[in-house]
Amino acid sequence: MKYSICNELFGTTPFEEVCRIVAGIGYHGIEVAPFTLAEDPRTVDSARRAELRSIASRWGIEIVGLHWLLVSPKGFHLTTEDVEVRENTLAFLESLMDLCADLGGKVMILGSPMQRNLDPDQDRIAVEERLIQGFRRIGDYASGKGVTLCFEALDRAQTNFIQTPQEAFDLVQKVDSPGFQMMVDSRASFEMGLEPGDQLRRFLPAVRHVHLNDRNKLGPGMGDCDFAPLFLAGKETGFTGYFSVEVFDFTPGPEKIARNSFSTIARLHQQVFGSSI
Repeated sequence: MKYSICNELFGTTPFEEVCRIVAGIGYHGIEVAPFTLAEDPRTVDSARRAELRSIASRWGIEIVGLHWLLVSPKGFHLTTEDVEVRENTLAFLESLMDLCADLGGKVMILGSPMQRNLDPDQDRIAVEERLIQGFRRIGDYASGKGVTLCFEALDRAQTNFIQTPQEAFDLVQKVDSPGFQMMVDSRASFEMGLEPGDQLRRFLPAVRHVHLNDRNKLGPGMGDCDFAPLFLAGKETGFTGYFSVEVFDFTPGPEKIARNSFSTIARLHQQVFGSSI
């Protein structure tokens, strides 16, 4: 297993400085939120993409992929009845696949709860069928780029559509594209009363990525959630993807969060694998 951290935690800190900090702490990779690169990430030109990839490589870390995909620019939605908006959203996701591949990333995490919520009067079955067709199309595009779009199950407090890991897995099966898989979000699993390690075991090999976050919106070891079973599941299943720290409460400060989270990761890795990272 490899370990990474999401970059939006660091705010406006220059990318090279973020890479220096992350590498110095011991992480293997960094997960990028596209809106941290530009308000419209499609405007990031080829030279800048190559530069970002080179910066990460110079510090000995990998750009794992992208997450928080539909934050910026505004106006995207996956389940709306507006055909033009839906098509623009899928086309934007394809452009992010280009960006991800250019940066050397392998996964894109599709959570975007507000951009997939259903209106009360929508026909869920019809919406899901449209979504399956759209995801199959862009999933095939993703696989051609060497990228996997990973759908993120999110609890009912965040979205009203595709909430449980089982529902996410069912969607993956229906889409039936190698470029469309799923991931496990620890916090969402805990909120649903589920053990994330059990979800990893149950839904492999469809699970390609894992987010480490406590119910208190901080990193592993910064709250009451027990991550040891998840690490054990990672070992026992031979999981080869990334366990990536994603937080939503930045109050303690980026370096403290990054260091405290990695300290827990290192302790659990030693405990489960019997070796240091």
